[in-house]
Amino acid sequence: MEGVITGWKRYALVQPPMMVLICAQAISSNILTDLIVYRTCTITLGINKTECLLLHETNNSAETLKVDTQVQPKASLILMTKIVIESIIPALLSLFLGPWSDIYGRKPIMLSGYIGITLSYFIISFMTVWDISPWFLLIAYIPYACLGGFCIVLLGTICYISDITSEQERGWQLAWMDALISVGYLTGILVGPEIFQAYGYTVVFASATICCMLAGLHICFLVPKTTYNTDSVTIKSLFDVRLVRQLINTCTKKRDGFNRYIVWCCTAIIILKVLIMEGEMTVGFLFVNARLGWDVNKYSIYMAVNVIISIFGLIFGIKLLVTYGGFSEEAAAILSSFSSLCGSLVQSFTFKSWHMYLAAVVQMFGGIAGPLIRAILSKSVPSGDTGKVFSMTISIETLAPFIGASLYSMIYSYFMPPIYPLPVWLLSVAIYIAIIIILINVLIQHVKSNSIRHTPLIENGELSS
Repeated sequence: MEGVITGWKRYALVQPPMMVLICAQAISSNILTDLIVYRTCTITLGINKTECLLLHETNNSAETLKVDTQVQPKASLILMTKIVIESIIPALLSLFLGPWSDIYGRKPIMLSGYIGITLSYFIISFMTVWDISPWFLLIAYIPYACLGGFCIVLLGTICYISDITSEQERGWQLAWMDALISVGYLTGILVGPEIFQAYGYTVVFASATICCMLAGLHICFLVPKTTYNTDSVTIKSLFDVRLVRQLINTCTKKRDGFNRYIVWCCTAIIILKVLIMEGEMTVGFLFVNARLGWDVNKYSIYMAVNVIISIFGLIFGIKLLVTYGGFSEEAAAILSSFSSLCGSLVQSFTFKSWHMYLAAVVQMFGGIAGPLIRAILSKSVPSGDTGKVFSMTISIETLAPFIGASLYSMIYSYFMPPIYPLPVWLLSVAIYIAIIIILINVLIQHVKSNSIRHTPLIENGELSS
């Protein structure tokens, strides 16, 4: 591995492409949900187009609620299937590619993910030209899954940041990545509806394609390697079973100074947070559309405000709590999770539009926990095993969207508005309580251990680098 990179360059390597990628996903995410809902209405259910157009209007009349009740359960099933395709194969791939990247570098796996996502948006942009069943849109996600998708991009990016940063600034660098992700998301949700209103579905997905292509080119030409291995790369080297065996041994074998309890607690917290995030994203637009009569534009404005508040909470929260306040990373993560818990509680009792904005303010510090937990995890393993540990974490984490989307969609379908309070948000409250309990245990364990010392895992017959 190369040494730590200092200066402004460490802020402009892998984080900006991730921001552009998230921008592409934000441009298309709500529009894709809207497309699936509308085509489910007109094609799958064969409802009159005039009635289906009510779904695009800002109202919660009896007619709109009637159409919503018919359409949303079937649309939720399509969205859930999409999550399955995006999750299963990338999760399996990450088990091989993480340990592989410890030997051959992070750059190739990041490129693979960006290429797969670009191809998927390219295919969707063509498929929207024809009025076909929304189920056919799922075909576009095959290259996404086979090339690793967002799972592999995230794995490569986090490992790359761990490679080029010191332990002292790693939490801040991961927070900087999250802040740029929020900026990309904010840009996307503001630009996406405007492009849709002016040019329609096809140009929305074509714009997402261009963004992903630019991000991939940045990785290809502007990001230096962190590993220089002269061995030739073959398919056999990519899918070597010994890589997975090493990964399992790294994450499970007892050794001096390697606190497996903290590692697995951090992994569990990350998975639970992804479960909540994906679940709430799956039902978020459906909820405000049915409860408050919001259309894509109103929802995008709310999300933009939510993101701006969360960026402020993330940047200033870490500085105030950790840098200046002297809070440990675990304590700051506990406060962050409590902020998220309160926000979900407010959303459950929402019956007016301003309640959603109140929830955004209450949960403004919720984004702090993510980068801090990953920083704690990265400090708990030797640098040479970073790819292996994050592979295991992200592989399991990639399956969480399937569980989260399925669980939240099922609960939402059975307990749709006008049921009040909405149980789907109370599920988030319960999960956040579990996260806080785990974090308290991590804090206690960390205090007992006082400091962490790492013993690299060396095995006979280990793959040479």
